[in-house]
Amino acid sequence: MGSKLQCSVILFVMLSILTKNRTSSEKVLLIPTPGFESHWFALAKIGQALVNRGHVVTVILPQDIVDKRRSERPDFSFETFQDHGTAARIKELIDHNFAMAGQTSVFQVLQAGINMTGTMNKHCDLLLRDSTLVDRLRALQYRVVISDPIFPCGALMAARVDPGLPNVAVLRYDVYFQDVTATGVPLPLSYVTSVETDLTDQMTFSHRLQNVGFYSLVHTARRWLAGSVYDGVAREYLWEGETTQSVMSRTALWLYRTDLVLDFPRPTMPNMVQVGGLNVGEIAPLSEDLEAFMQSSGEDGVVVVSFGSVVMTMRAEQIDIFAAAFSRLRQKVVWRYTGQKPAGLGNNTKLMAWLPQNDLLGHPKTRVFVTHAGYNGLSEALHHGVPMVCLPQFADQPGNAARVVARGLGVKLDISAVTTDQLYQAIRHVLTNNSYRETAARLSRLHRDQPQSPMERAVWWIEHVIQHGGLPHLRARAVELPWYQYYLLDVAVFLLSVCSAVLGTVWCGCSFVCRRLCCKTDSKLKSQ
Repeated sequence: MGSKLQCSVILFVMLSILTKNRTSSEKVLLIPTPGFESHWFALAKIGQALVNRGHVVTVILPQDIVDKRRSERPDFSFETFQDHGTAARIKELIDHNFAMAGQTSVFQVLQAGINMTGTMNKHCDLLLRDSTLVDRLRALQYRVVISDPIFPCGALMAARVDPGLPNVAVLRYDVYFQDVTATGVPLPLSYVTSVETDLTDQMTFSHRLQNVGFYSLVHTARRWLAGSVYDGVAREYLWEGETTQSVMSRTALWLYRTDLVLDFPRPTMPNMVQVGGLNVGEIAPLSEDLEAFMQSSGEDGVVVVSFGSVVMTMRAEQIDIFAAAFSRLRQKVVWRYTGQKPAGLGNNTKLMAWLPQNDLLGHPKTRVFVTHAGYNGLSEALHHGVPMVCLPQFADQPGNAARVVARGLGVKLDISAVTTDQLYQAIRHVLTNNSYRETAARLSRLHRDQPQSPMERAVWWIEHVIQHGGLPHLRARAVELPWYQYYLLDVAVFLLSVCSAVLGTVWCGCSFVCRRLCCKTDSKLKSQ
């Protein structure tokens, strides 16, 4: 009788645990940014985590890329549309911008931004005008849409499918600066900097002047660009008076790929959640030949090199500089590289078209990470405590590299002007200076010391949105205020009017008293 009772209690406890951890299967719609592979990796990671929680994740993709994505993520469902090659064109523009970074004028940079946004707008128009797809999405009754603000069409598509469908934004930063208005968060330019610049939160007067100039010019230009390009699509497929900014302002949740260990503190709102490092996964064993190569490094260890997709646009002379610098190292080198074998490649260097970056950075033999300072790689290196040599080139890479230097995690070089000796000396400096490895280990412990992993936090918040809707109680009232109310200009005008009226009354009163006194004095003088 006692054993039966014990079994019953155990069964009851197990059922209680299963019931507590059970999540209902909900439909999630994922709208990735065309052409940006690193952005897709982040969304796909979140989608996979939601699938593992029992949800059904559907991705909207152009027809010509769906087979590739289906082979990568067989657990996802897919909806397709005809984009007429716009996604491929966006990828070409990205590669061109990488190749020309640092070698173009301000006018050329502006023109490149206009070309990119225009092509993405065409892609967006083709997506939103597919009424058959829209009707099918409406019939399936999705509970939440996850998108990236670099492609505002994700939020526009959510509004087109269902005006009440919550949108969750996943971003490193908003290239169009629409999140500033959409969240109502203050932006003190005295210490808040953009990741597109190499400024930190400790600025001199000239740095603050530069920061104000960047936000004043770039913020205005990009806000105008986003509005002039996407607002027409919003009006055509949504309703009169709707704008991209008004749609983005209804975003339920902002998942920022930032981390206070690496990034600098700044004001936030309750619906702005930091999930930096969500791309970092568990370390998997390396393949047999790669593990043998790592072990063959002995006490010297291994230098891991990856420039992401940037390597495809590097000049041949740059590749030769890197190969020559790596050949001079005592360490073994694992280099993600595709293309013709570089001249002067050393016997210590192993070329790989694809490498398990997270697993290599978590390997005990890894000593230094040479990187273009893309955020995915930086967050993995931070998590595993690997110091870095950064060669930034484009987008958020200069700001990421500045944060690495400011935190003492590594050094930064100019990729367009670096020489073989400079690269070699920089790697040797990081290898031989214990402060970099000690700092990396300390910040890794600090980063890991969280009650939830970044991915667990992201999934919890997304499920919170699914369960409770758009979470309007977390959105600041500032989003709905006219600009003159937000900056209290109406109050300032009222107080100025009151002060003016009081001062005017006092002045008039004093003048009246003075005139009366003067009149009495004159009368006395005349009588005398």
